[in-house]
Amino acid sequence: MNDDELVPHHRQRHADGTEAAIEALTEIVGALTAKLTALRGRIETLENGAPQEPEQDDAADQPGPWVVHMPPAAAEDRRHRGDQHTPLWTVRNFVGWYNATFLGNPGSQARAIPPCWAEHPGLAQEVAVLAYSWRRANVGATANIRDAQLWLQQTRPGFAARLTDWVHAHCLDGRHRPVGARCRPTRFAAEAAEQDAISTGEDAE
Repeated sequence: MNDDELVPHHRQRHADGTEAAIEALTEIVGALTAKLTALRGRIETLENGAPQEPEQDDAADQPGPWVVHMPPAAAEDRRHRGDQHTPLWTVRNFVGWYNATFLGNPGSQARAIPPCWAEHPGLAQEVAVLAYSWRRANVGATANIRDAQLWLQQTRPGFAARLTDWVHAHCLDGRHRPVGARCRPTRFAAEAAEQDAISTGEDAE
């Protein structure tokens, strides 16, 4: 009897890796089914006019079990929803958390995000996407270990490699140099200015 005869027939059929792929797909389908069931329950609750359970709100802010440090505070967190923070506050908090977490060895691409990141439009856009993609992969109902791993293996290194596309070398040492696209107000600053103008106009009346 050869070694092949000792292996069950169904295992031989999947020796090419198909079995692992099937198991992974089964896990994904199971997770999606659970999310769909939870979503249907929430829809039924809203249709019946019943208040949402606190546990559902709490779960929306919970980091995945693989997140070993407290995640950065975000405007989207339930405890901060009444504080009138903008998404820019979320991004600023993420920058501080990122710099405290992903600072690498000297000479590596794992550099700190410079303090002047918001003064470089291209970098500001990159940092905002980095922050919210991390949050989607690691916090709340969308948290998924595969997305978290993808963020670590591809998203963060890709960002680190592009960091010098947006800033002067001096910026990385804390000495801001205005290079590239000119600094301009964010849409949140523009909205705040518009609201201030409206409020001032109302007060004048």
